[in-house]
Amino acid sequence: MAFIDLEDFLARARLRLDSVTGKERLAEGGDIELLDAAGIENIRRAAVLVPIIPRAEGPTTLLTHRPDTMPTHAGQVAFPGGKVDPADADEIEAAVREAHEEVGVEPDSVELIARGAPYLTGTAFRIVPVIAVLPADFVAKPDPTEVADVFETPLAFLMDGANHHRRSTVWHGVERDYYEMPYEGHRIWGVTAGIIRALYERLYDSGERAA
Repeated sequence: MAFIDLEDFLARARLRLDSVTGKERLAEGGDIELLDAAGIENIRRAAVLVPIIPRAEGPTTLLTHRPDTMPTHAGQVAFPGGKVDPADADEIEAAVREAHEEVGVEPDSVELIARGAPYLTGTAFRIVPVIAVLPADFVAKPDPTEVADVFETPLAFLMDGANHHRRSTVWHGVERDYYEMPYEGHRIWGVTAGIIRALYERLYDSGERAA
């Protein structure tokens, strides 16, 4: 597996993504073509935390399995996150709050790095990914009502385009492409893979590898 330098990754994120304090400047992406007029008019704000853990063997990214009982994206691999509540100041606060509720991330322990481009989903969510670093000794405490399972994937694996497999399927009668990143029995695909791919393209453009 390719090596990735965490400090280089974080420097790229700070330089090429949106600041956590400044204005949003990155263009929206995702599954815009899957939204009809009604969906576009009823977009719901959401956010996910992209938690990077500086483990001794190399930085990892924390991911979850959503319970099969969830109303949307049931059973899929996801980052901790959810809808922006009225009490949240912004997407960043929502991402940190959801990560605390879902997997026990202590807000005071989070080092916020940057925001990725908003990702519009076919289910009419506008998701802002927030990259953050967690303590090296972080131990997840998943809430079973919101998280079926948690696992960590090496950041080097996710930031290696060779692991991003292009697939296609028919959704609502229309053929569409998507990315899939299988890792040790975990199927990372759909919105989560789309967010990862967008981050990879922004941070390691022109086919540049993270190695």
